[in-house]
Amino acid sequence: MNRPLLPLSAALPLQGEHTRLRRMSGADLASFHGYRSDPEVARLQGWSTMSEDEALDFLRQMAMLPLGLPGQWCQIGVAARDTDQLIGDIGLCLRAAETGIEAEIGFSLARQWQGRGLAREAVQLLLDWLLAPGRCQRVLACTDERNGPSIALLQRCGFQPTSREQVVYKGEACIELGFERR
Repeated sequence: MNRPLLPLSAALPLQGEHTRLRRMSGADLASFHGYRSDPEVARLQGWSTMSEDEALDFLRQMAMLPLGLPGQWCQIGVAARDTDQLIGDIGLCLRAAETGIEAEIGFSLARQWQGRGLAREAVQLLLDWLLAPGRCQRVLACTDERNGPSIALLQRCGFQPTSREQVVYKGEACIELGFERR
């Protein structure tokens, strides 16, 4: 049986000053489908928009999925700490590497919650957990060079640039920037 590389499920929820990282559930449908259907949020993301039924199926799957299975992406909910309303999510994929475990992350936040430092707090919460001694050796992230807020967030969280590659993304040529944090 495929087992999680790290005990992330047991660590959730992770509490920040303004955000909480937690599992997502079907109760998050309205919020999740709202920001995942926003063309401005979806434009530079690795995921595609989905119907309400597909979103509900996805949320139900994420609620039951063991978090941290090797090579499998999972989504961790980002909620407002005071209301527990879902405001975004962080994608996480863990892999066994020669030097230990490495993680890759991606993040999305509903447009009305952007620009307040909440995504930075949420990403930092996860990084603090992932990079604690004995867990991950490094955390990777990539973003489109047109996504200035995402680049700024990664830099504020201590990521260093590692690569620059021309790719075709969603049918459009772009430059994908790679980042790493140890």
